[in-house]
Amino acid sequence: MPELVFPSDRVVGELDWLGAPIGGVPATGRVVVPDGVGVDLTVPGFSDSPDGGRLMNPAADLGFLRELPPDGIEALRIRAAPEASLDALAHLAPGLRRLYLIHTEFTDAALPAIARLDGLVYLQAWGNAFTDAGVQQLVVLQNLESLYLEEETLTAAAFAFTDRLPRLARLGLQDVNVTEAEIDDLRRRRPNVDVG
Repeated sequence: MPELVFPSDRVVGELDWLGAPIGGVPATGRVVVPDGVGVDLTVPGFSDSPDGGRLMNPAADLGFLRELPPDGIEALRIRAAPEASLDALAHLAPGLRRLYLIHTEFTDAALPAIARLDGLVYLQAWGNAFTDAGVQQLVVLQNLESLYLEEETLTAAAFAFTDRLPRLARLGLQDVNVTEAEIDDLRRRRPNVDVG
């Protein structure tokens, strides 16, 4: 059985996989996972509050990712992390297939690290401050099948690069400042892509 090693002095996230205990497994110390399962890591994770609810743990520097097997994490959900620690993502590129950036408030400075994740088939981001020009560097993610850049800071111009993503099947535009005419134009340019 594979073993994932996390810092033992704190919980840096929460793990989940098919058959994992309900509520996930704290990402701390040594965690053994069953063979052949796709592991999902949420950073930061959650802990139980005294009143029985769930509290989000503080933002974790992502440097700990470098200690994991390069193919050990299939999906990564980042809810809070220092933007400067995103360089550690590249270590997971061989196995990482899905990335979620959830209200992280990242800027274009985060995009070079994301662009190195060439195995991604799914990318979803919202609550960030990406620019139309900045997201163009994601064109190198040639395996993307689903792309959801649901950012209020973007316009239709942000999606120019999607014409060069050969496997793209779904493009999500929620919260993007686009008109119906611009959505229609995207649909015309990419008739085999579900744009919405």
